Formats: sequence, structure tokens, C-alpha cells
Amino acid sequence: MNKRQERFARFSLLAIFLGITFLSLKSVSHHTSIRVNDKVGHFMAYALFSLNALVVWRQQATTFKIGLGLALVGYGLLMEFLQGFVPGREVSGYDLLANSIGVGIGYLLFSRLKRYL
Repeated sequence: MNKRQERFARFSLLAIFLGITFLSLKSVSHHTSIRVNDKVGHFMAYALFSLNALVVWRQQATTFKIGLGLALVGYGLLMEFLQGFVPGREVSGYDLLANSIGVGIGYLLFSRLKRYL
């Protein structure tokens, strides 16, 4: 990966991190009549988050990557915990499960695609 691609990967990782943090901690200001399963959003966000993190730190040792995965799951846990303090939001074990599965799928995608990344 050249320097431009590395900068883009780092910038996108920061953007994903900030986006997840903002969306996780913003208060719900209105309710819509359309019911959307937000678990898919959680799953996709954390899959992309973990895949992007692995691309950024692809040269690191396997033990680092395992620790990174645990840190991403821990971050999902922290976001769910903090939602308990945000008006209109609630803590959901199913959201945490979707986040964790997303991290796992990101790892699986990276293992299959790493020669192309």
C-alpha cells in the first residue's frame, strides 16, 4: 500500500470511529413510524470498523490483532453502556451481540481479502 492509500485508510478509520461514537451517543429526538432493524446497522458498522482497523494495522503481529479485536468489542460494550445515560436511548444486549458479530465478520473478511488490501 502506498502512502496515499495508508493516509486514506487512517482517515477512514478515524471517520468510522467518530461516526459510530456520534451515532451511538446522540439522543433520539424523534420517532419514525417506519420500523428498521438497527441490528443490521450495528453489524455493518462494526464489520467495516474492524476490517478498516485491520487494514491500517495489517503488518502487526497476530497477538496485536487479537487484542485489537477485543478492544473493538470492548468499545462496542462501552458505547452500549454509555447509551444508558443518553435520553431516549437504552442499553441492548442484542446491539452488543450485533457489534461483536460484526467485528468477527470484519476479521473473516480481512483473512480472506488481505492479499488484495
